[in-house]
Amino acid sequence: MRMMKRVAVSILAAAMALSLLTACGGGDAPSAPETPSNPGTSQGEEKKDDEKKDPPAESKPEDKKDEEVADGSTVELNKSRTYKWVQEYGSAKKAYIKIEPVKPASQDVVCTESVTDGQKSYTKVTHKNGKTDEQFTELVSGKTQNVYRLYSNQKIAIMTSYTVNAADLNQNVLSDSYNYTVKKTTHVVNAVPYYTEALTMENKTTKKTETQLFCYDSTGSLVYLISSPDTADEEIIHIQCSKAIPDSAILSVPNGWSVYTVTYGASYNDVTVKDQSGRELTTEEVTALFNKLA
Repeated sequence: MRMMKRVAVSILAAAMALSLLTACGGGDAPSAPETPSNPGTSQGEEKKDDEKKDPPAESKPEDKKDEEVADGSTVELNKSRTYKWVQEYGSAKKAYIKIEPVKPASQDVVCTESVTDGQKSYTKVTHKNGKTDEQFTELVSGKTQNVYRLYSNQKIAIMTSYTVNAADLNQNVLSDSYNYTVKKTTHVVNAVPYYTEALTMENKTTKKTETQLFCYDSTGSLVYLISSPDTADEEIIHIQCSKAIPDSAILSVPNGWSVYTVTYGASYNDVTVKDQSGRELTTEEVTALFNKLA
């Protein structure tokens, strides 16, 4: 998987996963970043100095709005739009994110839509040939996650349970293995200039670096992620975000559908399939079911 995809997926997945974890009581909502002048104190809650204390010799000028920062200027990570975006969507109880590859255009997957309501998540992947892959996931306890693969044409759902832990859900977007630098710039996509943050990641061990561009529209919404900018390997994905869940999202098995539970043994071929009544299907029935879904 290309670096851009890893970064994009890690940011989006972290936001979704953090929403699930917070709603299920597995963790607290992310706290506001510490203020540079008062580490350990959240922005908006910074302690006020006692008025009787000597005032500073000079009053500090107000921070410039990010649009006013000159291109090439370094932006503090916890003041960057990218950081704030992850915090905003990571703490949202409801979120909808749509990803579409722009460049190169000849990719198999043309659209990925993800939804969460805090307890459940839904993902729909649309391929170039028009076929879709759909699934919804529910966190039924702090350690169990049920994943339903959905087959709309056949009105069948295949459910598999997995054991997870809080560490898996509460993954960090920023790894301790990297140094991060954010610089403000302007990037043009389809003849439109965007406020852009260039996030450079340096591997602390190998010292190798990679830079990703995060482009925002005039409303402050993240709209493009770009890797290997201005090179032959450039990749661009378009992003749409919302805190409203579309009606098309499937967050439960629709009425009238058949649900089969799949349990895997020591090997992938060691599989047990049961219907809704708990009856175990025969080998012939399992083969017929999977052929029907192929």
